[in-house]
Amino acid sequence: MRKVFVLEERTHVSSELQWQFEEESDWSIRGFSSESNLFQQCLQEIQADLIVVINLSISKQICLQFLQKWLSARVSFPVIIFSEEPLQNLEWALRELGVFHLQIGSLEPERIAKICRWHLGATTSRSKS
Repeated sequence: MRKVFVLEERTHVSSELQWQFEEESDWSIRGFSSESNLFQQCLQEIQADLIVVINLSISKQICLQFLQKWLSARVSFPVIIFSEEPLQNLEWALRELGVFHLQIGSLEPERIAKICRWHLGATTSRSKS
């Protein structure tokens, strides 16, 4: 089962992604409001089948706390950051930290879903070869 975990204050991105994947039974979309609960759950998952999406509206500090744990644990799941607001100088810092994709501006759930399908499809194909 491929999983997308979303860290956000309100279930906005996760509900939009659930709608994008509703016809696909091999996908699970789950929202989290706690960075520590999300990280603990990520450690229990098969990382090759996982993508994390962080809605930056939860706070830059919480996002950076998660990324610090992510880097320290040397885990291999990709992280996507969504922000409705311009990131100014933070964009390049996030890229240098290893964020897989940044979506800035209006929410485009179909685009995030397409990226998730592409990445996890490519990962699944590589692991089967």
